[in-house]
Amino acid sequence: MSVVTMIVSTCFIAETTVGVTFYKPFNDALDDLRVSGSVLLHERYSPPWAIDIPDERVLRSALGAAPGVRVVPFHLVRHGSFDLRLSDGLPRKVDVHEVAICPNGSAHRMQSDERAAPIALTEVLANRGPPSEPDDPTATELICGVFQLSSGPLNPLLSALPDVLKVKTAGPDVGPLLDHATAMLGIEVAKGQSSFVGSRILEVLFAEAVRTYGESEGATVSGWFRALGDSRIGRALSQLHERPGTPWTVAMLAETIPMSPSRFAARFREVTGQTVMAYAAGWRMTIACRRLRESDACLADVACAAGYRDTASFSRAFKALVGQSPAAWRSAQRRR
Repeated sequence: MSVVTMIVSTCFIAETTVGVTFYKPFNDALDDLRVSGSVLLHERYSPPWAIDIPDERVLRSALGAAPGVRVVPFHLVRHGSFDLRLSDGLPRKVDVHEVAICPNGSAHRMQSDERAAPIALTEVLANRGPPSEPDDPTATELICGVFQLSSGPLNPLLSALPDVLKVKTAGPDVGPLLDHATAMLGIEVAKGQSSFVGSRILEVLFAEAVRTYGESEGATVSGWFRALGDSRIGRALSQLHERPGTPWTVAMLAETIPMSPSRFAARFREVTGQTVMAYAAGWRMTIACRRLRESDACLADVACAAGYRDTASFSRAFKALVGQSPAAWRSAQRRR
């Protein structure tokens, strides 16, 4: 577990009303992402201006990121505002002291208004960006960059995130870690060079932005974040994450809550949108992917850690969910 994850998780226990029920699955999924980050630009743009951000494939190539790494752009507004447009064309207003994160990696446009001719991000990074007038009160000050997430394909946190995750970063209702992280990022960026501290601040920024979104009303309507906040289903998820190698059944998990197996199974599916055993299998394969990628453990040990008694059943389940055999997947990851 990274130091950043420990800090964020500790504050999570102290601040959230969900407490430990939320903490364990969220912490595990966050830690699995192995978040890193970098700032690409810090500029002020006078209207009219527009910048086109390419899709994840182009960004990954430009940054030299491995094919298995998800590249997630972020845009933090220090002054002013802008409209963010995905391919659906609908504008999403991003105001001062807000950060917009785009987890799905879709191409999008940042613009002050529709009058501006867009400039490609590559041109901006080559110091050929939109003009800016000194001390222009209408200018928008931005810190833009990317988060790089190194995770298997089944991490439940990733699938629970929206196309555009937007949260406030300052104000009376903002958590202190998020407030401090954005303030400290501004200080580090002003130094004009990347730093170890700046990279750690970006990790905190990502974790706190996701946590803030996960506690919001919109996130808890359905899906994984709603499940974490459910007093019973959340406890069941914590049991799965606490002991993933246990040969869980619906009846065993229901007994820990307690609920009848039928009511528990129905409630779990209603809240999460998937069956109990489908979630359990997905999380076990997330654990397996991590071990296959980061260790030289033999297949039998990986299978055991993921809750499988023999490698044959593990290999069949892995291929069904991931699309490759464990050995082929590990080989592909090592080549990357």
